[in-house]
Amino acid sequence: MPLLVTALQYHMVSVGLADMVDDLSAPLRWVGWVITAFTVASASVQPIAGKLGDRLGSRTLFAAGLSGFAVASLACAVAPNVYLLILARAFQGAAAGLMMPTSFALVAAAFPERRAQAVGLLSSMVPIGTLVGPNLGGVIVEQFGWRATFLVNVPVGVAMAAGAFVVLPSIPRRSTAPIDLRGAALLAAVVATFVYGLTELGGDSAVVLVVGVLAMSVLLAVAFARHERRTPRPIIDIDLLKDRDFAVANGLSFLYGAALVGLFGFIPLYVQTRYEMSPTVSGLVLTPRAIAMVAVSAVVALLLDRVGFRRPIAAGFTLIGASALVLSLGLVTPMFLGIRFSDFAWMTLVATLVGVAYGLIGPPLNNVGIDRAPDRVASISGLRGTFRSVGGAVGVAFVVLVVSLSPDVPTGLEISFAFLGVIALSCLVLVRWIPEQTDRVRRRG
Repeated sequence: MPLLVTALQYHMVSVGLADMVDDLSAPLRWVGWVITAFTVASASVQPIAGKLGDRLGSRTLFAAGLSGFAVASLACAVAPNVYLLILARAFQGAAAGLMMPTSFALVAAAFPERRAQAVGLLSSMVPIGTLVGPNLGGVIVEQFGWRATFLVNVPVGVAMAAGAFVVLPSIPRRSTAPIDLRGAALLAAVVATFVYGLTELGGDSAVVLVVGVLAMSVLLAVAFARHERRTPRPIIDIDLLKDRDFAVANGLSFLYGAALVGLFGFIPLYVQTRYEMSPTVSGLVLTPRAIAMVAVSAVVALLLDRVGFRRPIAAGFTLIGASALVLSLGLVTPMFLGIRFSDFAWMTLVATLVGVAYGLIGPPLNNVGIDRAPDRVASISGLRGTFRSVGGAVGVAFVVLVVSLSPDVPTGLEISFAFLGVIALSCLVLVRWIPEQTDRVRRRG
């Protein structure tokens, strides 16, 4: 349920971005931080959440995350300006980062004999949120305003936090090992300063300030790398960054995250500003996209042993690139294959192709290299998720930067889509370096 709530929240927020710009009288470069702050905070907390759960108890930490999410949602709903909204979203992201890893631990403990099925069912909550979120968000934003998309979390979060102690099992504390809180703080600082500097390139801040912030990001990155090498229990396994196969997969995860958020996160804003569609209709545009992503992901996951990793990943990035480049054209009621499309039908078609692309990439990219180090699955998955989340934050900052430098929002988004399309197609060079099963077997032999 918490995974569903966080997925719903993310997609409801994306539908309400245009209303936030108007209601808060804030430039898009600051409203974009409503997405970025959540992503950065969640990515920084997730690597240590599992260890915190082992030390404090997964159920206790889970309930604390739910309670924090509810309180932060209320703070988002009543925020009088964009700056306090960003701060509240950061707390909301941190709370979500506590919930997600502990929810898997609790489900696995509750159903030990059917662990795989239970974890699989829990994982399916994210695609469901992707499907329902834009539609529910569109209706809520249009009928009650963007603040209501946060208010709905408050009673749900409080009820689930109270029910956690009644329904969920108590897992004994398993560890008193030190937790790399300094590493998590440094990681958050690196990403936040870099994204802030990138965002302000399109603002009215002094050049000295922007250069100073970006330089600080570099220094913090050096400090983070040194700390992670020296600490006995780092949040990021440095050895996994040295291996070529893992480095390629992590790099693709970063670019995948940037394209994922850059396209998915801003399509609702684009259709509202370019085609003047309502929030409800903009949510409907994304419905077939979510269905396609879920269906294709399921099929690809079942066929991975036959098709391998490279082919679906290459097909996915090709489709992302083509779809993004088509979006960048800003076509109005286009003619395609002798058929005249309405704006709604055209945008729905393109969004669906993007959904197919992400469905092709997700399962194989998540599995690259795992069979080489089955005893380090948690580290591999966590590292890949961190790269994907950081890529998403940078993707938002990039889109916001381009829009800030453009004459209007639709034009800026179209230029951003063109850049993202070229970047996606350039990923095909990296795909060649992804190891297949036959490659690994050959190396072992």
